[in-house]
Formats: sequence, C-alpha cells, structure tokens
Amino acid sequence: MSSSASSGNQDHDDKHAKFKSQEKVAATSILMRRLFFYAFLASLLIDAYFSQANCLNHLTLWSFVLHTLYFELHLPSSSALIRLYHGPSFCGAHALFAMYIWTLVANPAMEFDLAPEGRAEWVVYARGVWLHLGPVLCHWVDIKINAKLLREAYAYKQYHKSRMFQFWVCLGGYFALALTWEQVNGDAAGTYNVTLVSPEVFVLVSKIIGVIACVAAFSALIKPKLID
Repeated sequence: MSSSASSGNQDHDDKHAKFKSQEKVAATSILMRRLFFYAFLASLLIDAYFSQANCLNHLTLWSFVLHTLYFELHLPSSSALIRLYHGPSFCGAHALFAMYIWTLVANPAMEFDLAPEGRAEWVVYARGVWLHLGPVLCHWVDIKINAKLLREAYAYKQYHKSRMFQFWVCLGGYFALALTWEQVNGDAAGTYNVTLVSPEVFVLVSKIIGVIACVAAFSALIKPKLID
C-alpha cells in the first residue's frame, strides 16, 4: 500500500511539474509575442512620424504592418488567423531581407538617399538593420518557442496537407502583398533611386530573389518544423 501511495504521489508530482513547465512556456510565449508586437508597432509609428509618412510607400513598411498583425495574434486561440498570417509574414521577412541586400547592391547609398535630412549616420544604419533583419530574427525566436502551437494550428483539419495552403504559406500570401504594393507604388526602382541597372532588370531580379528566399525559408524551416 505504501509503495502504491508513493508511486501515486510521484505521478502527481510529475504531472504538477509538467503543468508548471507548460505554464512557464506559455507565459514566456505571450510575453515574447507582446514584446515583438509593440516593438513593430512603435517602429511603424516612429518611422512614419519622422519621415512625414513618406516611408509608407516602401515595401519594407507594408511588410512591417504584416509582421505587426501576426505578432498581435494570441496563440493558440487565433489559429485561423495564424494560418493566414504566419507563412506570409515568416517567408516574407526572409524575402524582404534578401531583396534589401539586392537593393543595396543596385544602390549602395539607398538608405542615405531616403533618410530625412540631418539624420545621424548611426540611426540610418540601425534603422536599416532593424527593419530588414529584425523580423527574420524575431520569427526564428517565435518558431523556436512556439513550434508546437504553430504545428497544431497548421494541422487543424489537415490544412497542412493542402497544396494550395502550402503555396499560400510559401509564396502566395507575401507575393499578393508585394504585387499589390507594386501596383499602388507604380515605380519600385524609382522609389529606391536605383540607377545601376534598368528599372525592368531591378524589378525582375528582385522578384526572382524574393521567390528563391520564400521557397528556401519554407523548405528549410516551416516545412520540416511545422508541416512534416
């Protein structure tokens, strides 16, 4: 009897410890996502204010709106919206970073061309790194901490097995945003003062790089961690 009681107490303690561990992970997840959300929102508002809203015609800021919306969502209660936003935000972050590198090749002075007069050099560099590399790093942290919840959201009603859904996650969602931006903006090469190559070449190469980056992010991270 004493052995049975001891075993029962041990099982109870193990379950309690597991529950406390899960609570701690959930609390960390919520805190982390809140931090990222407010960081993205503040970046949007500050950048729009100091640029007198001129930055809002840049794909970078359109993408930041997408990231802000994604990190505002609560896991796991917003699984439908997670499925809608996570893939485009995740793959889009990688695509934008890759396209940003290409833009700097096409116009190395791009950041200074677009910066308001008098902006400190360190601010220009810090802004460029945060707006383009920051979302990639935040998504890596998110997928590391929340892989289980994201996998459950993807697997709901077998969505992860749908080729159409996988296309949306990988390419469709972010390129719907990017192509809409292109139609609204009308002159992607002109926006970034690209003169090294023709506007047509700049746009074509940007799209090719973006597609490759989206596919690479999906194949290397989302598919093995959240779908397979």
